[in-house]
Amino acid sequence: MCLKNNILIIFLLINLLTNSIFLNSQVHLGPGQAFANVQAAVNAKAIYPGDTVYLHAGSYAGYQLIQNLNGTAHQWIIFTKYKNDLIDISGGWQFVSCSYLRFQNLTFRGNTNHPGRLFSVDNGGSCNTQSKYIQVDQCEFSNTLDAKAIVAFKFAGVDSFEVTRNVFKDIRVCSAMDFNTCRNGIIRGNRIENCLTGGHIKGGGRNITLEQNLFSNASFSPWVAFELGGDTSPQFYCPEDQFEVKNIYFYSNIVVGGYRGIALSSARDCKIINNTFHNCGQATLRFLNTSVLYPSLSDNIIENNIFSFGTSAYFNGSTQTRIAASFSHNIYYSFNTVIFNGPYWDTPQLDAIKDQNPLLYGSATAMFENMSMNNFKMFSSSPAIYKGKPQIEPMFDFNGKPFSTTARSIGAIEFEMTSDEHSALTEIITWTIVPNPVENYFMIKAEQSKLQFELFNSEGNKMIEFNSGESIQMSNFSSGIYYVRQNNVVQKLVKF
Repeated sequence: MCLKNNILIIFLLINLLTNSIFLNSQVHLGPGQAFANVQAAVNAKAIYPGDTVYLHAGSYAGYQLIQNLNGTAHQWIIFTKYKNDLIDISGGWQFVSCSYLRFQNLTFRGNTNHPGRLFSVDNGGSCNTQSKYIQVDQCEFSNTLDAKAIVAFKFAGVDSFEVTRNVFKDIRVCSAMDFNTCRNGIIRGNRIENCLTGGHIKGGGRNITLEQNLFSNASFSPWVAFELGGDTSPQFYCPEDQFEVKNIYFYSNIVVGGYRGIALSSARDCKIINNTFHNCGQATLRFLNTSVLYPSLSDNIIENNIFSFGTSAYFNGSTQTRIAASFSHNIYYSFNTVIFNGPYWDTPQLDAIKDQNPLLYGSATAMFENMSMNNFKMFSSSPAIYKGKPQIEPMFDFNGKPFSTTARSIGAIEFEMTSDEHSALTEIITWTIVPNPVENYFMIKAEQSKLQFELFNSEGNKMIEFNSGESIQMSNFSSGIYYVRQNNVVQKLVKF
């Protein structure tokens, strides 16, 4: 018996030691390192959950195909540059049916030898093998030179993702970033500049928030800065997705210059709220029935936006019915016309949805501090200040400041509050939802004990009440957006 126990103990120690070798280890890539590139490390089965993969100084050229690489909820796999090393990636990274991957501080740049797509994550062509939990943060994507690439950065079949604080620039021959058949995502704080088009969401995309992004000259004729919807070939929809896009939220973004602004294309239940659009060269908003299978627009909301016009003041599109979109509390401002009667709306195509209560201002009105320098902070006399329609979302403006909970402003930037008011709004957020997004259950981590919370669905209906520290089951709830409220503080919860 003693011998058996000793053998068991030795076996357990060996197993523990073996597992610890692969726990939160480092994998080094590049010249003089163990592996030349990502593909070599994956082929050698050298990357495990919890690993950080460091790219050392140098150029990483050539196509890399990575399939079924998976971290875990508690052990993400991280790809990042080593310290402050300068790296340059070209040729295209493609990740297929992967999960729990984070890409940080990487530079992807096309060149004449590798002019095509820079980065993609997909599901391998099947909705049964979606990639999940993918984060791309503080990376740069530029200089795609081949129009046949279609797009520089592509997610196709990705659930529960975050694309944050990245730069997409000088992509003049194709789309900057496309999201097809993607669900439950956040696209936040990115800068898209000097691009043919910022991109689109389509193919059954749903429950995706675009917020605090800057689109600067992000479209050239005939494209738009970003398209909510489009048209997708039948084989690319997932069976449960009987729509082109729905529940896409365009919040606190700034769209400056370029040819066209935003298109709603066969979109349903989407919201365009608290954005600033400035000086688009042609149409600022478009309303299109582009999808062959699901063409109609319905129940879209456009509220609390500033539409600032230069030489072109124009909304266009195909024929719409009354349910396609509704407008409220939007400012239409001309900075070069003293008496402004509003933008031209295609007629009779858009007659049914035309804003019936537009807030019209001409160039005699002081709206922004310095729009010539793309400074869209508001003058203290601006008519947009504290005149917005009350909203649950967005909670934060383009700069990350809280919108007033009692009288928010119109546009992407909240008026500069007093220090006392700003402190009161920021100090009360003392709790966090974990995990978020959620699949089966979540709980609230709070500095104080026994706080009481309420859970609401996207239509504002209360679902349950609960306390901090409790494990809340969500497995029987439908996928989508929910809101957790504690007194006057509301945070968004994504259920997939």
